[in-house]
Amino acid sequence: MNVRHSKGLNITLLLIFTFLFLNGCGRKAPPVPPGTLRPVAIKDLSCRFKPQGVELSWTVPIRNHDGSPLVKIKEFHLFKAELDLKDRCGGCPVSFGPPIRIPFEAKPEEARKVYYEDRTLKEGKRYIYEVRTVKSWFVASDPSNRVEIVWHSPPEPPSGLKASSVKKGIKLEWQPPHKWTNGKQIDKPIFYRVYRAKAESKKWKLLKDRLQKNYYLDKKAKEKIRYRYKVSAVLPFHGTLIEGQATEPVTIEPKDLIPPEPPKGLVAVATKNGVELLWKDNREPDLEGYLIYRKDPKGRVKLLNNLPIPLPRYVDREKKRPGRYYYWVTAVDDAQPPNESRPSQKASVYIGK
Repeated sequence: MNVRHSKGLNITLLLIFTFLFLNGCGRKAPPVPPGTLRPVAIKDLSCRFKPQGVELSWTVPIRNHDGSPLVKIKEFHLFKAELDLKDRCGGCPVSFGPPIRIPFEAKPEEARKVYYEDRTLKEGKRYIYEVRTVKSWFVASDPSNRVEIVWHSPPEPPSGLKASSVKKGIKLEWQPPHKWTNGKQIDKPIFYRVYRAKAESKKWKLLKDRLQKNYYLDKKAKEKIRYRYKVSAVLPFHGTLIEGQATEPVTIEPKDLIPPEPPKGLVAVATKNGVELLWKDNREPDLEGYLIYRKDPKGRVKLLNNLPIPLPRYVDREKKRPGRYYYWVTAVDDAQPPNESRPSQKASVYIGK
């Protein structure tokens, strides 16, 4: 069992067998000394599944019940009840075991969080936790909110997570886990959770929950932003969602893989200056320009401009032998590498002798 708070304080756990809490009788009484004011109750007790147990955490209170500053905390008392799955009674009182004493040596306003890891859980048992803040031997807070779980070894992380840019976003793929963290083969249905964070951020966003397939398409990833992704496997077990450790994150920046629309309205006219080509201008905001292709009477195809031209017109001034010539145009965008559209409809001219 391990305990820590957010500044890294290491705390040795001690077990006690009895502890007395004094409750007020509801009658008006003279003002009490500051040291006897009860701390506010903890309201955010939560747990996270670990390979060998659960990690419980809560925010360190900084106020007394009347709103005055909480100057010192002696310890926390964590209460734990172990029950069989069949022992479930909604209105029945919970029989907690002796409190686990968690000494606290920091100032309340400096610690922020306390973390406690319980590795004494048994497969298929139901557990209920609550915690109290102890100010002195006879002064403690009301109980916190309760956390209730059923224990089963979590699934191992998925493997081989890959991220790739596709036309509609970022595609993630991975391999399913095959074992629980206790080494036994997975024999129950699991699902996946997909998380995303910006590359420079530590805040992970849950993108998809209860995913049955081992792939996912993120259609909302924006270009020119680097993202990190991770995936975890989750076991639904008697009302408890047991989430295993996530994969190592993968980082990727979405690429523009969507080409422009093909140009429309191409016409070709033979003039004294050459073959003049005209077409309608594309309206895409990321348009870089146009490429012009020509096929001669012998069937040979040539790209007439090495760099995209920005305007929807072109004059082919090369001297040509008699015969029929075909032209078509493509649009390219400013992506790196650029995306090229499908060819426009062909336009042809006949060059006589």
